[in-house]
Amino acid sequence: MKKIIYLLCVLPFIGFIACNEEDFSAREHYKYVIYLLSENEHNVFSAEYDLGKITEEGEITAHLIVGCGGSLSNPEKFVVELEPDVVLFDKYNRSNFDIDVDKYARLLPEDKYQIESNRVVFPAHNTDQYVKMPIKVRTEGLSPDSIYFIPISIKSTSKYEVNKEKSGVLFRVTMKNDYAEQITDTYYQLRGTIIGEEGNNTSVSTSKLVRPLTHNSVRLYAGSNTQIVTTATIEDIKKYSIILTVDENNQVQITPYGTIQVEQLDGGPEWNIYEEAKTYLDTKIVKRFYLYYRYRTLKSPATSTQPEVWDNWITIKETLKRME
Repeated sequence: MKKIIYLLCVLPFIGFIACNEEDFSAREHYKYVIYLLSENEHNVFSAEYDLGKITEEGEITAHLIVGCGGSLSNPEKFVVELEPDVVLFDKYNRSNFDIDVDKYARLLPEDKYQIESNRVVFPAHNTDQYVKMPIKVRTEGLSPDSIYFIPISIKSTSKYEVNKEKSGVLFRVTMKNDYAEQITDTYYQLRGTIIGEEGNNTSVSTSKLVRPLTHNSVRLYAGSNTQIVTTATIEDIKKYSIILTVDENNQVQITPYGTIQVEQLDGGPEWNIYEEAKTYLDTKIVKRFYLYYRYRTLKSPATSTQPEVWDNWITIKETLKRME
């Protein structure tokens, strides 16, 4: 009898507890905090601008990410107002390059981009917990060797607090096409033959940095010359670089980038082409250039009393295989 009485007393207490249990899945456990998405301690966000998606106006669009942290989506609509950041850009250059001014990142010129509004509206119950803000860029004339930033920071918000460590971002503009990208340096493995006189041929092998220029062209050093990112000067790039332009039939035209002289040679249909295919050694589709040309570099420019002097012509057949 005592056991029955005890059980009757305990059951209402258990029921009282059950009725007062919270549904923790429906409760916000963290504060709503607003931030600008970035990748590292320098608050850089690298946006890729696909040169194949350029509009008739010469613009390409990528997006800045404005986020709202929390375990649940925000219950209320709010507005984030942005402004140019005045701290991060200088801090980045000093931290990374110190007094080596030639390597400093650049501010993207104002005539090269468009931000339609500095106000970002964050809708209530936004399931993604972020909003993409479009930034249009005109890439024509931008150097593939430079780092371009648009510094942006949060000026104010209509609700919630801001993550101070993520309140600003260096929005980096990088370019890409089907053959190369900037966000991560693109390298191709060169295997080729320098063709000498009287059959004195020399095999060459190296890796070559390839930079995107337009939707269908890239820049790289000629022959076995190798561009070292950390040491290459503007003069070096102009001296050794050639341009590969791929047409709709995957035929490649080879032209000079700077002072170099280059002549494309006829080796038959298997040369001066671009191809995406597998060989018997490959396990997946591989991107390759097959090139046949000769080039020479400027040894000394002309003066008022002396003509320009050139190094000897170098003839090369080379296969470039993209390294993934």
